[in-house]
Amino acid sequence: MTTPAELVAGLQHRHPWSLLVLGASDTGKTTLLESILRSWDSGEPLAVVDCDIGQSHVGPPTTVAWGLIERPFTGWRQVQAQGMAFTGDVSPEGNLEAFLDAVERMVERARRQAARLVIDTTGLVDGELGLALKRLKVERVRPDLIVALQGEQELEPILSAVPAGTALERLAVSPDCARLTLPARAAYRDRQLVRYFVNSVTHDVSFDHLRWVGLGAEWAGRTVPCAPAALMDRVIGLRTAQGEDVALGLVRDVDLERRRVALLTPARDVSAVTTIAVGSIRWPDTPQD
Repeated sequence: MTTPAELVAGLQHRHPWSLLVLGASDTGKTTLLESILRSWDSGEPLAVVDCDIGQSHVGPPTTVAWGLIERPFTGWRQVQAQGMAFTGDVSPEGNLEAFLDAVERMVERARRQAARLVIDTTGLVDGELGLALKRLKVERVRPDLIVALQGEQELEPILSAVPAGTALERLAVSPDCARLTLPARAAYRDRQLVRYFVNSVTHDVSFDHLRWVGLGAEWAGRTVPCAPAALMDRVIGLRTAQGEDVALGLVRDVDLERRRVALLTPARDVSAVTTIAVGSIRWPDTPQD
């Protein structure tokens, strides 16, 4: 198998247009990505597309986001999201089509601005869902190079379906990879949401001027009711008529008599928002530094 150092060194000569990293959770994907972003310099604009909606680095949790890499790369805090797509959840499970649509849209946006792409993925690789998810993602993204981090042979069912002409590099998982518990992952998501919402403002808007759609596993095939019990503390996407997500928000109050809703969001101007995409997760915390 190729070592991470050999992979990074080889990129200086191969210069693929797009590189997709696959691996289960706790296999060292983030460490490898950071090494690639620090070392790969093709002399052309480089972008990263962050598809790990549960443990995101570029955009807030629940989003697929992309950003341009400035040289030298010193860490994720310097990568500003240039665009994001709200998926409504922190896992693709039960939400596959919305997730894949978000990935495809963000890769397309990034390709318009950068000559080279590095694409991160979720750690969902097991079972029929993991297999379907990764196969469909490869079909839609069409990477030139797939880097597969695996402990044994867990990615081979996915890799066996990779289209002809796509380069493959298999890397062994380091025995030193840290294992994150589920509470640690949830705590990371909370910190990322606090960071995103910390300087937010509240907008009082009319129900009548908005279209409400559900995203995420909870809303699959269901209509979103404009009712306090259904909407309070939901993480939402603020979407334009063109389908662009301008920001995330939180539903903080629902006034049925006035037909008004209070939305907490970092966006200062929501006049272009025509649709509220209601997610499947609630976040009742008050953002604080």
